[in-house]
Amino acid sequence: MATHSEELRRRIVGDVNAGTPGSKLGSERDLAERYGTSRSSLRQVLAALEEAGLVHRVIGRAGGIFISHGQVERNLADVVGVPAFLAHQGYVAGTRVLSTKIGIPDHATQHALKLGPADYVVEVQRVRLADGSPISLEHAQFPADTVPGLLEQPLRGSLYEILESEYGLTAGRAVERIEAVSATNDEAALLGIKPKAALLLITRVTHDQNGTPYEYSRDLFRGDRTALSVTAQGRGLTGADAEPASITLQRQTG
Repeated sequence: MATHSEELRRRIVGDVNAGTPGSKLGSERDLAERYGTSRSSLRQVLAALEEAGLVHRVIGRAGGIFISHGQVERNLADVVGVPAFLAHQGYVAGTRVLSTKIGIPDHATQHALKLGPADYVVEVQRVRLADGSPISLEHAQFPADTVPGLLEQPLRGSLYEILESEYGLTAGRAVERIEAVSATNDEAALLGIKPKAALLLITRVTHDQNGTPYEYSRDLFRGDRTALSVTAQGRGLTGADAEPASITLQRQTG
């Protein structure tokens, strides 16, 4: 059974998601009465939601608790880079390149990319930003023989665009595995969150137009900024009526 704090958090988050960014939820007193809780309990939940970027507090006569979130969606049915789906939804996309190298693939990478023990991979690790705030940590690997000179290319934008324009690699399909993990100390520092905070790990193998795997990546999305939305299609629903699955990113303001 959910605790009082958890139930209170769910109710407030429900009202936030149903509201409009910038609109006022109410004063602290009003919210305590609405949710039937003490102001001390309310403050604890609001503090956590404010840290997560869902709400923000305005002081003064016209102040109160305001909704901070906006949302962008990534269609899981499409293979598209982070900058593309962020920019499409009105975010300013940014990138910090953390490291690049050519190295020996581990067993999982060899299996995913169908490489031999003597093959090498190009590795690129980056932090992706939305409106200047870190949202994901990427670690992508590509067969070195397939992408010669990749590390000499500008790596702050979409790698998919570089792979297509420079190497003729068009994404044919991608297989993704999504799971919840906890942030390590290093991951937390890079993403601006607390250690052991929730992350969504998306492990992806991308195949080219000929069915050959050419990308193996592990993307870590901040759990406090990201939600997954999936519409399951039943037998009585036609394909044209089905809504696509998506990743929803909660906007952080203030």
